[in-house]
Amino acid sequence: MMIGDMVYIPSETYIYQSGGEDATTKRFEKLKQPQSLLVIGEGSSFFEVLMCGTPWRVKKRDVYGIKKEVKGDCKVN
Repeated sequence: MMIGDMVYIPSETYIYQSGGEDATTKRFEKLKQPQSLLVIGEGSSFFEVLMCGTPWRVKKRDVYGIKKEVKGDCKVN
């Protein structure tokens, strides 16, 4: 997965906000419902995603890529 991709994060997954340049966790939450979120960054073991206008971190092992599907011969201009 790359920056700009949409990812699926299942319910019951923990997401984290860091406290700045050091890797300390300032806040965490457990998702009550699954989410489809935009990847805005990447670390060695996590993706940074955008949820409600705020960046969050989620472990790579907890994230699933969303496949792009193209049907027919349509072009969007």
